[in-house]
Amino acid sequence: MILSFNLQFSNLSEFPTPNPISNFKSRSSTAVAFHSQTTQKLNVAIKTKFPILTEANEPQRKSQIQPLIDLLRDSINKGSLELAKSVHGFVLKSDFSDKDLLILLNHTAHAYSKCSDFDAAFRVFDKMSQRNIFSWTVMIVGSTENGSFIDGYKFFCQMLNSGVLPDNFAYSAILQTCIGLNCVELGKMVHAQIIIKGFASHTVVTTSLLNMYAKLGRVEDSYKMFNTMTEHNEVSWNAMISGFTSNGLHSEAFDHFLLMKSEGVTPNMLTIIGVSKAVGQLHDVDRGKEVQSFASELGLESNVQVGTALIDMYSKCGSLNDARAVFDSILINSGANVLWNAIISGYSQNGCGQEALELYVRMCQKDIKADVYTYCSVFNAIAVSKYLQLGKAVHGIVLKSGSDVLVVSVYNAIADAYAKCGALEDVRKVFDRMGERDMVSWTTLVTAHSQCSKWEEALAIFSQMREEGFSPNQFTFSSVLVSCAGLCFLDFGRQVHSLCCKTGLDTDKCIESALLDMYAKCGNISEAAMIFKRISNPDTVSWTAIISGYAQHGLSENALQLFRRMEQLGVKPNSVTFLCVLFACSHGGLIEEGLHYFQQMKENFGLVPEMEHYACIVDLFGRVGCLDDAMEFIRQMPIEPSEMVWQTLLGACRVHGNAELGEIAAQKVLSVRPDPATYVLLSNTYIETGSYEDGLSLREEMKEQGVKKEPGCSWISVEGRVHKFYASDQQHPQKEDIYATLEELREKFKSMGCAPDLDIAL
Repeated sequence: MILSFNLQFSNLSEFPTPNPISNFKSRSSTAVAFHSQTTQKLNVAIKTKFPILTEANEPQRKSQIQPLIDLLRDSINKGSLELAKSVHGFVLKSDFSDKDLLILLNHTAHAYSKCSDFDAAFRVFDKMSQRNIFSWTVMIVGSTENGSFIDGYKFFCQMLNSGVLPDNFAYSAILQTCIGLNCVELGKMVHAQIIIKGFASHTVVTTSLLNMYAKLGRVEDSYKMFNTMTEHNEVSWNAMISGFTSNGLHSEAFDHFLLMKSEGVTPNMLTIIGVSKAVGQLHDVDRGKEVQSFASELGLESNVQVGTALIDMYSKCGSLNDARAVFDSILINSGANVLWNAIISGYSQNGCGQEALELYVRMCQKDIKADVYTYCSVFNAIAVSKYLQLGKAVHGIVLKSGSDVLVVSVYNAIADAYAKCGALEDVRKVFDRMGERDMVSWTTLVTAHSQCSKWEEALAIFSQMREEGFSPNQFTFSSVLVSCAGLCFLDFGRQVHSLCCKTGLDTDKCIESALLDMYAKCGNISEAAMIFKRISNPDTVSWTAIISGYAQHGLSENALQLFRRMEQLGVKPNSVTFLCVLFACSHGGLIEEGLHYFQQMKENFGLVPEMEHYACIVDLFGRVGCLDDAMEFIRQMPIEPSEMVWQTLLGACRVHGNAELGEIAAQKVLSVRPDPATYVLLSNTYIETGSYEDGLSLREEMKEQGVKKEPGCSWISVEGRVHKFYASDQQHPQKEDIYATLEELREKFKSMGCAPDLDIAL
């Protein structure tokens, strides 16, 4: 949320602010609570280690506060709230000078804040009889780190009102608050005061400024700050490299990494992590090896955080062997789960679900605790591999793991895995049991129904989502448009198109392709062509969608012209593109062209034909009656033909009346499973070629085996409502009117001399 502040920065110190954390008092008015047994042990430890401080009357106590400060720092390092409480109790019971007491209470408040008990930190601050710049900075930093950005801003204002002038650390703290508030206007006001107060030359402050501008998307202003600095240290270089990366300027980030080295500044762990992210986005393995080499020179390659960054970098570059080598080299000395998370995620993102799941099993065998990130990656791998049973097993493990991992992101990953496995009921169960839902949850549910061809339900969920106040994103819209295309809902599709325009998402690549596909499948190829022309730089998906649209409309020559134009422009086709091209050739009866593109797919583009491509070639031969050529093509296939290929041949045999070849194709399919469509096609083939006895015999066999043909279904949309119609349907509420109208139409046909064609009826 971007905040707007209508005030000049010169008046910032006069800004009337209420008690910034008055709500903290309402949360808890009790003093700091101590668990008696633990506290007694810690107090004994303090008195044993620092006996000079235990005698209340000894003057040396007032000057020897460093051991207590060290203990408070130790509590921060260990995250030990109990230790902080014990030191606090000891301080309250002792007699320190005002100066020493202020120092100790500042460190105590800081320790509480770092140990995630900001209420206790505020209570310490609130009861302090005097405060200095350290006191206020602790509260500004603490508010920001605990997500209370408005409170951090109010502390800063109240500090100015109390007459305490900020130092370089206070300015750095408030700039971090500006990032949390996502408010560059406030950041500019702070920047103005920094210049007025003479802190613009401080490296710490300038680095904080360039970091703020970069984090708020003002990378040009960030770079200006970087160039005005008289001295660059590793912190400022890291901030600039990180700023470039976070703003998508990955090449610039890598170039500045090289420039940093050339200027004699030695990169550190954070540098390697930052530049690894940039190289991962560049998908440049060679640059990645350069980064790894330098990390090795610095002795950082075995560092868990650096190793994790390198694994992630290589995974994003698609070099899983290098990622695995880094993982294996570090695993010898570390069992940190972040390494396992990185490599599992890497395999999952690269479509290697089997390897990712094998690593998860090894992780469990080594008793390495899985966390939210582990489970998200594992369920992504399950989605890739479509291992439904394993998905249910891991789901059970998650439920038993407790509330730490039962968060919305894990639930979303579980739902997505079930969706990819086609388990729609399980997706719905997970969704219904979510205590909290976000846009990803709704989008997953919409997409799941759309992918399972439950298009009507997908549109209903989309409407419900909007009613509950969720704004669709580009992925939601894309799935909804797919559903509109499946139902041929042109009017609804146009409404969705309008919503995309209103939200500014109509120029998103995935939405442009979905819109194009929707208009084409809804019969409006001219509108689809207009959408395509408006795309500034069509990618492979967009070209494939428009080629598919023309092919579906029987405009084969147009589809092939577009494909040739796509090649001329240097856009690389994928296997789906070639499937659409072969589809166009098949429906246009273009045998030579189809075979040419089938060969080109393998030889020129290195694409391995899939079963759908082989089926398309069989259909190409079958449509023009070259059944023997189709059979010969099947015999020469380098892979075992699937049911799809044999059913395609069977359909062609029925059209061209070749019962003998049709019987061979049908037997191939029925040897796998008793498919109703295969029985229907073969039975009709027998009947149409005069073999009535064989056709009737096959129908009897269907009855004996309990094989039933699914009734055909058609539908129309009236005023936004879908009306489905089945053969001999008795369920529709307006069935009497429908059948009366059908009878009226039959009579009209008879009077016109029309007779129905019953050749394809079973």
